[in-house]
Amino acid sequence: MFNGHDSELLHFNSQGQLLERFSAPGTGQHILNDLVVYRSREIYVTDTAAHQVYRFDRKQHSFTPLAFHRPLFYPNGIALSDDGSLLFVADLMGVIQVDFRNNADLRNKATREVDPGKHSTLAGIDGLYSYRGNLIGVQYGTGSYRVARWRLSPDEGTVVSTEVLEYRTPLVSDPTTGAITKGKFYFIGNTGIDNYKDGRVVDPKKLEPINIAVVPLD
Repeated sequence: MFNGHDSELLHFNSQGQLLERFSAPGTGQHILNDLVVYRSREIYVTDTAAHQVYRFDRKQHSFTPLAFHRPLFYPNGIALSDDGSLLFVADLMGVIQVDFRNNADLRNKATREVDPGKHSTLAGIDGLYSYRGNLIGVQYGTGSYRVARWRLSPDEGTVVSTEVLEYRTPLVSDPTTGAITKGKFYFIGNTGIDNYKDGRVVDPKKLEPINIAVVPLD
């Protein structure tokens, strides 16, 4: 939700019925943005306005901020590795890897920067996804929107190559997030988010039918 004061985590069932709602913790501006479900009890969610990532305990209904090796700057995309042992968090500066292995204390989990490699960048990723040891992302920090795949090293800590999947076409006018299924990445190509401000549509004349784009990954 984009209201900076009333951002919430919402729980719906498969029929679309609202089951639970939880307000962002503390005072000040909040934008609970992207999230991932970890096992059956935990949800990890980025708070873009508060520059935080929270662990939400589904039984205790509590938010706990994660600690990082550097301050976060508008965190947005978030993804789990295929085996669930690594969490990736994207902000305007790059992507941080959080290691869940061999450490039960949430506050002291090891974090490090994912090395983008030479002539590449991980800055400004909106939707972020992990797929077969690679990262897939909708990126705006490089100028024009693009969809890219970053092939990672075996420890998933370094980019070894970058492949641009979609760039400067009508399908990527203002994309944000998507989903991966059956070896394909589906995303909304024209969200119209640039035409939305302070809870309202800026120019109704600019509204247009939604385009769902698909990019094969295999």
